[in-house]
Amino acid sequence: MKKPEGCNAGKVCKAAVLGCLLLCSVLLGGCWDRREVNDVAFVMGTGLDKEGDQYRVTMQIALPGQLGSSGSTGGGGGTRGTKSYYLESKIGPSFRGASAEEQRGVSRTLNFSHRRVLLFGEALAREGISKFMDVLARTPQNRLSSLVVITKGSALEVLQADAPIEQYPAEMVRELNFAYMKKPRSIKLFMNSVLLDGIDPVVPVMSLVKNGPANIKDKKTNIQVDGLAVFRKDRVTGIIDNHLSRFLLLGMEQAKDTEIFISPPKGAGYISVHLIENSVHIKPHIQGDDIRMTIRLNCNGNVREHETTFDISNEENLKWLEQQAAEEIKKELGEAVRVIQQKYHSDILGFGRAIIMSRPDEWKRIKPRWEQLYPKVEVTINPIVHIENIGAITKPFGIKKEQIQNE
Repeated sequence: MKKPEGCNAGKVCKAAVLGCLLLCSVLLGGCWDRREVNDVAFVMGTGLDKEGDQYRVTMQIALPGQLGSSGSTGGGGGTRGTKSYYLESKIGPSFRGASAEEQRGVSRTLNFSHRRVLLFGEALAREGISKFMDVLARTPQNRLSSLVVITKGSALEVLQADAPIEQYPAEMVRELNFAYMKKPRSIKLFMNSVLLDGIDPVVPVMSLVKNGPANIKDKKTNIQVDGLAVFRKDRVTGIIDNHLSRFLLLGMEQAKDTEIFISPPKGAGYISVHLIENSVHIKPHIQGDDIRMTIRLNCNGNVREHETTFDISNEENLKWLEQQAAEEIKKELGEAVRVIQQKYHSDILGFGRAIIMSRPDEWKRIKPRWEQLYPKVEVTINPIVHIENIGAITKPFGIKKEQIQNE
């Protein structure tokens, strides 16, 4: 008896499917291109410095065998005093050239997918850093989430810090970034600021310090934040000190920890107002070449310390304190804006972006002359401070009732 043609067709179909599955299994199976962890050197931080007409690239490589060892002391690492990282530093004609020299001196393949930070020495950053960003953007293995930092002195010195609190200095640099700004400047954010019209990049500045008084023996070197480096496109034009930089961060809506110290109407001491959050709105006003900017800030805070005899539990006195805090913000932020405008010509607050977003036609008109117009922009700062909490103690601690000032 002859079988139906449909049965033969079904067998052919099943055979074809089985053949495809077998081919897929051949493609999926494989350790032919495997790379063992033992053969990889994970770079946690990279520093770049200028030396003459050459570039020094320093890489901080994690030593997994020392991480988490018994009795570890962080950056000093390990019970035998061995460090949890290894530094490789070479000189070359370019970023990539020096990196290639480093690979020749390391027995494992350098891997940059876990890099935390990218440090630029101040001298190099003042010449411009776009050409180094080309390598980072061109190679997919590089993490664009790595944080960018400018160092006072050489980046090599910062990467050599003891940094006893963390396993390695690169991690300390990363943690300091997150403690300093709400949204630290990653490679991606930095590149966007360079490429966008109407705004310039801004990056934290860090330096190497020794902890403790001068008479302490065996002092450890540590890392600290020293302010903000302001850019004009890809080139550092100046550094804002730690005091003014905190008010600039308020204007950028990036302040993480801002404290304002207010003197009482009478007597000595200070009242410390800690700002816990703030919002910023920048509004441009344009009439021909007359450009004005209004910066409105809304800040919420609480009282951290009260060492005066002034009674802030009184509603009127609390309003006075809020007004004094607002005046301090207006004064200090105003000074910081004058410095970046007239001395460094850096638009880190994004006045140009504010014009682009609200008056695009005007921006097209003034864009060719923005570098000349920007330093002349008149800026008005209108801060409002609201103190939400004066603490568990309503009266100044240790002060007698008859000593308290109510006016």
